[in-house]
Amino acid sequence: MTRLPIVRPGRLRAPAAQRILARGRGEAPTYGFVGALLGDDPPPLDLDVERTLGHGPEAFARAREALRSFVPQRSVATVWPADAGAALGTDLIVALGLGPITVVALDRVVAVVDEPDRWGFAYGTLPGHIEVGEEAFVVERRPDDAVVARVTATAQVALPGRRVLQRLLLPIQRRYAERYLDALAAAVAG
Repeated sequence: MTRLPIVRPGRLRAPAAQRILARGRGEAPTYGFVGALLGDDPPPLDLDVERTLGHGPEAFARAREALRSFVPQRSVATVWPADAGAALGTDLIVALGLGPITVVALDRVVAVVDEPDRWGFAYGTLPGHIEVGEEAFVVERRPDDAVVARVTATAQVALPGRRVLQRLLLPIQRRYAERYLDALAAAVAG
């Protein structure tokens, strides 16, 4: 599989998505701290965004289900396979259309937390992703009954000139995290 980021002209179609997923299935994540964002000793974060979505068990159930079905990712991109859900070992593509091109992010769900008042997953980059690292999405129902979502990431740009590009991409990464949280808030309210 290519080590360079996958950028395609036009939209990503099903046959191409299936080929990319098939090539990624035997690949290992492109970083060494696999699953660490949901562990007891996570690496330093490049991104940490949190928002209260609502209150109570119904809000928590809606937020959990939205995360399980990749609603945040689907709100900004096309997710392949179309029926993908956040389960340990799931390989997926998040295909982001940017004008005449599509940036293809190939990821694997590398960790899941499933507790009575906390649910989430982390996915990690596979070869061909524009970044190297991990991103986690967690919702929890706190003792005051608030349902809070948190997006965290430890990821570096996988391109030459990464230091300059990293500074440019951090505000974009933060904006996408905010959009993910917007989608979760809408799912909880809906």
